[in-house]
Amino acid sequence: MRAAKLGALVRDNWKKERPRRLDPSGLPGGAALLDVEAGRAWVLIDDGAVSRFGPALAWAWRQDVGELHVLVESALPAGPGAASGVVARRAAAMSNPPQVWDVRGREVFMATPAEIVGVDSVPDLGLPGKCVADYRHVLLDHGAEPILEHGVLRGEVLGLEVARVVGDQLQVGVGRHDRRARAEMHPDQDLGQALDDAVGAVRARRKLGQPRHPANTLARGRWLRAVLCARPELVEARELEPVAPPLPWFDLPEAGAAPARGISSPAGTLVIVVSSVGVELDLIPTAADSRIIHGPEADLVVVVPEGDDLPVTRALAARLAEPAEVRVVPRGWEALA
Repeated sequence: MRAAKLGALVRDNWKKERPRRLDPSGLPGGAALLDVEAGRAWVLIDDGAVSRFGPALAWAWRQDVGELHVLVESALPAGPGAASGVVARRAAAMSNPPQVWDVRGREVFMATPAEIVGVDSVPDLGLPGKCVADYRHVLLDHGAEPILEHGVLRGEVLGLEVARVVGDQLQVGVGRHDRRARAEMHPDQDLGQALDDAVGAVRARRKLGQPRHPANTLARGRWLRAVLCARPELVEARELEPVAPPLPWFDLPEAGAAPARGISSPAGTLVIVVSSVGVELDLIPTAADSRIIHGPEADLVVVVPEGDDLPVTRALAARLAEPAEVRVVPRGWEALA
């Protein structure tokens, strides 16, 4: 179905240079067509997921594609805020940028790169700034780190969310299901005691060697970031602080690569460090986008644990217009913070 849809788009919009033979290939959330003779390809992302761009680049790298067209379709209106706009912004960071197209019905139009908006702004809670500051102090007083991303204020322990501001209330819980369960089972529990319980439970489980549990299997990229911010010398930095990822995330399973900004050592230059754990094909586009947002002139370092430095990760890092350095932390990194 998707391959047929992509084939129709190529036939309709590349009439003068239509290839004689296109080999179809399946991709999660889309489809691909390869013109082997010309070394070019078309990829369709029809679910509006920006994260599909990384797998598309990985596929094109494996096929040795020289000319890549990425067609993006989503339910959002076309323009700089649509998924095609974000993909176009990320594509521009490559040394051989893919051409990104916005799909509108049976036609395609060159995508406009998305504008950069303030991702670290104070959340609009309908409350005075003093109240936002108070929430920060409450989190700090009970051992949680305040993290502000895309207008959402969270409290984290080693990268795992234990509380967030919802509406005008600070709610405690590891993810939305836990927040809801706590509110239903302990509606009258003191906020400070609830925070202490959540922080203590996460610290007890988010350790090397503990049995598998959501508290140590979720948001591991953010856990690695917390380790690096506590031990910046692991990546030859003087200091590191968390910054927001390029795109907002709704709940813990969606939390992926985690960026930080700091000063390198001994050069003293700005550096963007992006942490990831596991196989994440969209890592390099996300890291490049993080640099665009938080420090276009900065060095870019991608950090993964030993065993996760895949050849495709290093290949795509080298294909950025300003290449990224891939660094590896040893197994057992969880015990370094």
